[in-house]
Amino acid sequence: MLGLPERTLYNRKIPKNKFYEKLAANSRIKELFVEQIDSIVWKHKLSRETTNLEPTEAVQEVQVFEIHLRQRELNQELLEKIDRAVPYPILHLLRYGDEAKLMIAYKERHTTNENRSVVQAYYQSDWQPLSQFTLNILQGLTLEAVYENLVRHLMPSGEEAATDLQAAVERQQARQRLERECARLEAKIRSEVQFDKKVEMNLRLRQLQRQLETE
Repeated sequence: MLGLPERTLYNRKIPKNKFYEKLAANSRIKELFVEQIDSIVWKHKLSRETTNLEPTEAVQEVQVFEIHLRQRELNQELLEKIDRAVPYPILHLLRYGDEAKLMIAYKERHTTNENRSVVQAYYQSDWQPLSQFTLNILQGLTLEAVYENLVRHLMPSGEEAATDLQAAVERQQARQRLERECARLEAKIRSEVQFDKKVEMNLRLRQLQRQLETE
């Protein structure tokens, strides 16, 4: 499915309570883990020993987690909890029934805690039938290049060719902030009863929409 050599196979089931303990998860997060996730399998470990690719200071290993879902949608906050708990990049293979999709975080090592990560953004594929699911993961001369190529592969169209990945991520984050602000304003406009305020908010909305067109 992922075109990985046999020696990368790790295949260890991770108890969900390991993530609760490491992040001191509250009762709501625990309930979401139980409701939405059936099991988490540490499927592959990509390292110098398993791939013959060199690590870098930024990326020493890349992990592949196979997450079996109880429902088709997954609260992204759960992936953020997992990613923060693991100091290496993780490619998440989400499975539900006979379908699968990929998700990956653009993240960096925590500046003061080397066992934690800071998550900046998530990128994902569409759901696909397992029978059609193929991906050649090991593209690059280093493990960092493999990770960056995975992020690019899952980025929205138009950004994947960017030479500066950090800049591309920041542009995408800025665009998402504008989209959220537009959605917030549209909701306020629909509920506003005062004409003058509606006009003012519509002007602001058009400004934001013009910014979106240039992003």
